[in-house]
Amino acid sequence: MTVSRRRFLVGGAATLAAAGAAFGALDAVDGTLVQHGLHKLGVARSPDLVLPRPPLTELNGSFDSRYLKRSVGWRITRPPGSAPLDGVLVCLHGYGGNHLWAFDVVHVPAAAAHVGLRVAVAGVDGGHDSYWHRRADGTDALAMLLDEFVPLVRRRVGHHRQALMGWSMGGYGALLAAERSRPEWVAVAPASPALWLAAADTAPGAFDSPADFAANDVFTGEQTLAGLGIAVACGTEDPFYAATRALVARMDFPHHTWFTYGFHDAPFWRAAAPVQLRDIAPSFRAA
Repeated sequence: MTVSRRRFLVGGAATLAAAGAAFGALDAVDGTLVQHGLHKLGVARSPDLVLPRPPLTELNGSFDSRYLKRSVGWRITRPPGSAPLDGVLVCLHGYGGNHLWAFDVVHVPAAAAHVGLRVAVAGVDGGHDSYWHRRADGTDALAMLLDEFVPLVRRRVGHHRQALMGWSMGGYGALLAAERSRPEWVAVAPASPALWLAAADTAPGAFDSPADFAANDVFTGEQTLAGLGIAVACGTEDPFYAATRALVARMDFPHHTWFTYGFHDAPFWRAAAPVQLRDIAPSFRAA
């Protein structure tokens, strides 16, 4: 059956109107619920920031990880030329992602160039749903990161000051890695970290048990982050916003936050990245 452009537009408008009416009825109860609904429909989204891609030297490879029991992909980029690097950004991807997340989703090298940071950007495949910690099946993405990937990055680009970035699952992982291996890092910049205040609230598969949640709870180790450059970003419409605010409230030491309108999506992460990198830049350059 052929549908005319007019009928298509009218039908689409009617659908959106019906959705708007339904969410409008909820608005008096919970405005955030309305925004989440509109976001799922594709009507609402975070403000985006698309930056020009800078010239890069790119390395790609893989290694057999004894901690993940499989081959693990990685990518490292750096600005061309022989000028010294300010440091290295080690990036942890979100749920369902891989080592290309920092490059293809968030465009971290472009964000770094935008704020004048000359850094190598390194991404590694931590697993579809590892949540960057040791799991009941014996795999351990955190050990892979610290004991296998970080040494690989040093062999490839040399010893430099290192910072962590991460998004969603990787934002949680970046916090956990910084807390567990404090001397390795000068800064941590999580965006929309996947945080929960209780084991009963966690997403299916994020932790193996309440005991696993307790053993890897970043709320018990936030004081170890004191002295690092810290730049936390989260959208006010993000489902992890309340828990992220709760974690930051426990930080009785200098830190930066960027809480503004946005959802749990790539546009927000792209917009946040230059802000976060600008905030942690002094940690790379401290005497």
